[in-house]
Amino acid sequence: MPWKVKCQSCGNERILNISFDIGGQKVIYQYCPYCMKNTFNDILGYLDTSEEKKEA
Repeated sequence: MPWKVKCQSCGNERILNISFDIGGQKVIYQYCPYCMKNTFNDILGYLDTSEEKKEA
């Protein structure tokens, strides 16, 4: 499941692919490849890839 997250430390946004639903949370604590350390990340939303494929 692809989720869009934003690092609270550096502000970079990226796609996070995980196998469970994190939609009930506001933040997730994990490694940021830009900061090169564990940081809090805001969960911006779920990316529905099935809709993108239908439009293409």
